Amino acid sequence: MPGNIDWRDYHQKRKNEHKRFIEAAKAVAARVGPPRPEADPENRSRGRPGYSQTSMLLVNLLRIYMKRSYRDMEAYLVANPAVCAQLDLPSPPGRDTIHRHADSLTERYLRRFNDALVAAQKKRDSMSVSMPPVYRSTGTRDVGGLPRTENA
Repeated sequence: MPGNIDWRDYHQKRKNEHKRFIEAAKAVAARVGPPRPEADPENRSRGRPGYSQTSMLLVNLLRIYMKRSYRDMEAYLVANPAVCAQLDLPSPPGRDTIHRHADSLTERYLRRFNDALVAAQKKRDSMSVSMPPVYRSTGTRDVGGLPRTENA
């Protein structure tokens, strides 16, 4: 019934939607693994330490989920240090870093990750075994019209 909606709960869930997405993506990333092996920090000769592959993967997934550009994602991370902490980032990465990492992700890895994420988020089948399946009624638009008979 539409009158029984708990709007406070709805708004709270909408407010924390990206947090739930990050938690689900983290769980799948732990199962699937990072896109590439982590770099050995002892072999770096110069520059500041790099970001972890898993954290950058989560940044790009969140960017896609929120439909943001690289520049907007950088500004979002700078403005929200709590999100950086949830993504295990020591500091917000720049837009070029986010973009370089997005370019390095392979389609094969993203398909595997997406399949695992969808499988983890799928609702469990609650239909009883004794209950027959319900089929959607097909209208004339779905089948291209009714077959013509010679007499009609």
